[in-house]
Amino acid sequence: MKNVVENKIKFVIYNLLGEEEAYYIVDIFDLERLKILSNSVVKIQEPLAIDYSYQVFISESASKIKCTSGILNLDNLQPKDTGIIYKYKQISKDTYRQLEVPVVQNHQSVYAFVKANLVEGNLNFAKYALFSSFNDDLIVKYAKALTNNQLANFERDIEVVIFNPEIMRQSKSVEMLKKNQISVLEVIQSLEKYRHSIIINLKHLRDNYQYKGVKRLKGSRDAGGNLVQPWLRTEYIDDGEYVSMGCFEMNRNTATINMLVTRRVKLVKTEDETPIIEVAGLLTNDLTSYNNYTILSDGEVNVKSLKVKISSKKTFDALKQKGVIDAEKFDFHSCYTIDLENLPLVALDGKYSNIDGLFNQLAEVKILASIVSAYLKQESDTFVPEQLEELKKHYLSNNLYLNFPTTKAEAAIDTRISYKIDIGSKDILNLSKIYSANKFLERRYEFYDTETGEIFAKPTFEITLRENISVRQKPLSSRMKITKIDELMKPIFDDFLGIDNNGKVADILTKVSSQSLKDKHDLTTEQLIEVIATIGSNLRQFETPKESVNSHIIKSEFVEKHEVITALTAAKIKLDQYVENIYRDRISPLVFYIGSTGLLPDGMEGKAMSAIQLAAKYPNLHFSKDEVEGLFFEIGDSLIGVYEKVEYCSRNSLLGIG
Repeated sequence: MKNVVENKIKFVIYNLLGEEEAYYIVDIFDLERLKILSNSVVKIQEPLAIDYSYQVFISESASKIKCTSGILNLDNLQPKDTGIIYKYKQISKDTYRQLEVPVVQNHQSVYAFVKANLVEGNLNFAKYALFSSFNDDLIVKYAKALTNNQLANFERDIEVVIFNPEIMRQSKSVEMLKKNQISVLEVIQSLEKYRHSIIINLKHLRDNYQYKGVKRLKGSRDAGGNLVQPWLRTEYIDDGEYVSMGCFEMNRNTATINMLVTRRVKLVKTEDETPIIEVAGLLTNDLTSYNNYTILSDGEVNVKSLKVKISSKKTFDALKQKGVIDAEKFDFHSCYTIDLENLPLVALDGKYSNIDGLFNQLAEVKILASIVSAYLKQESDTFVPEQLEELKKHYLSNNLYLNFPTTKAEAAIDTRISYKIDIGSKDILNLSKIYSANKFLERRYEFYDTETGEIFAKPTFEITLRENISVRQKPLSSRMKITKIDELMKPIFDDFLGIDNNGKVADILTKVSSQSLKDKHDLTTEQLIEVIATIGSNLRQFETPKESVNSHIIKSEFVEKHEVITALTAAKIKLDQYVENIYRDRISPLVFYIGSTGLLPDGMEGKAMSAIQLAAKYPNLHFSKDEVEGLFFEIGDSLIGVYEKVEYCSRNSLLGIG
């Protein structure tokens, strides 16, 4: 038997897939009735039962909205004021079906519920309530809203609709996403998996490409602003219409995916096209150039379609089964079009890793990696200095990557808004707060010559490669404020420099080595730790034995410089690989989901907060000028921050895509 209730309405909350997420009944109270019950026309206190979520007061005559999850206090009412109060209670699906109550979706009470959730910082649920109104105009405009400015506009437009029922009646219904439809991300993952059997039409890609950055030209400019070409240039060896399918990479901080296309090139002289066959004892007639193409940019499709050919029937069958291509028959002559424009960007029912403790883990690895990189600056475990100089002269790095000087193209510049998404902790807002290795070295330590006593004004890790160099902690000045960043970085530096034997470096190297693949530097973790430990031992060899971090190292055993460089190079590979794996497997997918949908993944609960609210709760946090305008979510012991960033880009109509 159904229950018939007066002065009540009900609605369903749908998620982005159109699935029923929750059920609500709404009690409706007229302000005039409350005035009578409270014996007051100017002041009302309306309680809220414990099993109700919110109550919202709306007065069209006074243009006033007030939302609360507790007692509703209405002050300074005027005798002529009219209004209505909605009280929201979540109920079960069975109860919802049994109640003979009018069903409303595109209704003032639903928009008021959106407003209440926005006020409380429940961004996901506010958007689910918006989806449940089926208001196409507002959904298109605010489904992906993630910044303070966007949310302020979102809230403002919700109020406009609340006070203007005519707008509700004019709104169009939106079609929800299809649950089983393949996503762009899944298409890209399939192309990545089978890329060795796929070639892509590069001409089609270039002809339809939307440039997302400032176009740069090879060369430099003279005093008159004229372009000066490098003395060398490249020529493509595989200069055809099709090239091998590129590798795909998610951006670490934005909902962006790039495709890296590699092509074989040779070096020739710009002046007379004479080929360069050998540099620094190496053959250079088969080098590789790299071009990045942005497939998805800040949660929007940038390349609407890709044209490909497939050489393997197994690959064709796999792509067909996954819905990547819809052709019926395999034909290695055929060009298949892969449409990206009309697909959802990401699977909305995906699972995402817990990020608790991840920031500190990642920060420690990056700190040690920064130290190692600073130490290895201008050093190589493969080439002697004369070879490095010869490679540099020919625009080649020590990894044989082409590295031409570039300058901005003289084209009109447009701007666009990008959204940066970062993780942090309750003590450190994000990884950008961590000092560079040499900056922290200068902040907390000093290097000196043990023979002359000279203190180096600008200490760097490169200095440690010299003889007769020692290190000590810098006396703290009265102006220096020790921060949580100092507390995180200093134990790692102290251990590396041989000041305090706390085992931090060994712990980090052991952790990253357990998850890294073997490489050409066939050193065990123990060997890496021992060789790196000699750096601190040598720096502290003039101190008393009890102060030395590495008293277990035999100091008379001299370690050659090339051994240290080899060990540090091996350590850097492991550290960088570990960081890359963390981003690829845990952070970038989360960043992509948030930036693509404007939502937190289901099960990852967190209220949206401003920088002011976050700083009041966690006073150790420090905010830059841009970060003050950010939006933040507290997820367990971690923070997720979303920041607006102005990006500059060249107008496509004025340049060619290379």
